[in-house]
Amino acid sequence: MQVADKPELLDLMLQDLRRAPEEYRPTNYWDVHERHFLPELKRLGLHDFRRRKNSILGSFGATDLDPLQIDFHSSVVVSNPLTRKLPFHDGMLRLLNSLAHTRPLSRAGVSRLQRISPVKASIYYDIAPEDLRQMAYDYVRARAERVGARSIHELEPSLAGNPEDVFQIGDRTYTMATFFYYLEYVYCCQFIDFDDVQVYVELGSGLGKQVEVLKKLHPKICFLLFDIPPQLYVCERYLDTVFPGDVVSYQTTRDLADPPAPEPGKIFMFGSWKFPILERAKIDLFWNAASFQEMEPDVVANYLRPVNRRANAVFLHEVMHGKEVAARRGQSGVLEQTTLEHYRRALSNFELVDMTPTRKPAGNPLPHHWDSFWKRKVGV
Repeated sequence: MQVADKPELLDLMLQDLRRAPEEYRPTNYWDVHERHFLPELKRLGLHDFRRRKNSILGSFGATDLDPLQIDFHSSVVVSNPLTRKLPFHDGMLRLLNSLAHTRPLSRAGVSRLQRISPVKASIYYDIAPEDLRQMAYDYVRARAERVGARSIHELEPSLAGNPEDVFQIGDRTYTMATFFYYLEYVYCCQFIDFDDVQVYVELGSGLGKQVEVLKKLHPKICFLLFDIPPQLYVCERYLDTVFPGDVVSYQTTRDLADPPAPEPGKIFMFGSWKFPILERAKIDLFWNAASFQEMEPDVVANYLRPVNRRANAVFLHEVMHGKEVAARRGQSGVLEQTTLEHYRRALSNFELVDMTPTRKPAGNPLPHHWDSFWKRKVGV
C-alpha cells in the first residue's frame, strides 16, 4: 500500500511555518536536517518511503529497513566526529550504503563487514533472523502480560509506505519498530490505565507510529498531534492512509483558536505554533519521545508551560544527560543541552514516579535513553 502525495498540503504548512513565532520554529538540531527534507520530498515524494535507503526521513523514524543490511552511517570507522568534517563525507556514505544495499547480504558477507560497520541484529551466535524476531515477540508479549497491557496479538501494523522490515509471527504481520513502540506503551501501562485516557497530546509525533499502536489498542482516545513540517506532513499523510476518515487535517486545525472538543477516535494535526491553545485544553496524557532532547532548555520550558498547568500525566523518552552539542550554530547538535534538571523545573507541578533505561524489543537497554513517567502532585 502506498501513501499518496499531497504537495499543496506541504506547501501550506511551510508557508505557515515561515510566519510562526521563532520559539516554535525548528531549533538548530532540526534546522540542519531541514536542508535535506524538502529536496528529497520534492524529488521522490512518499512512494515506498519506508524502504528508502539513505533517506533523511529516517531521522524521525519514518523508515523501516531490513536490520540485517549494512548501514555505514552507524560505523565508527567511516562516520565519526573527525570524518564528518570532510567535505565529501555525506557522498561517501551514500555510495557505501548504496553498494551494501544492492542485494541482501549473506551471513558470511555480514561477518566479513561487521568489523567496520555494525549490523542491527545479533549474528554472534549464528541466530537466524526469524529466531531473533520470535525472541523479540516473546519478550514484548511477556512484558505486557506482567503489567496487564493489551496483548501484542491484538496489534497488527499498517504496511502503508511499503516497509522493508516485515515479518510474520503466527497469523500476524509485524515490523520491529512496532515492537519498540508497543514496549513504550507497555511501560506506561504500569502507571496509567489507557481506557481512562480521553485526550492524548504528543509533541514531535514523527511518522505517527506511536499513535498507530495506541489507537489500534485503544480506539476511543482522541489524539492532538503537534510537530513542525515536513515531519507533520509525512505524519498526516501516513495516518490518513492508515485511519481514513479519522484524521482532522492541518488544513482545518490551522484556523482553530481554541482546542477542539474531544472526539473519540479522532486525530487532530497541528503545527507546533498552535501549541498555546493547550492553555485551555484538558490533557490526560502528554507524550514526548526523543524530541525535547533536540531542543534548547528555553524552548522546552516554553512548550512545557501549558503542559505543567493542564496535563494529568506526562511520558518522556529522552537522553536525560543531554544531546551532543554543536560545534557552532548551523552544525549538527544542540546549542545547549536539555537535561533531567530542566524537566524537573519545567514540570514543577509533577512528581517523577519512575525513570528507567529504555528497552529494545530484545530486552537490552537502548544506550543513553531513558523512559520516565510523571504524575501531577496531589492537590496541585
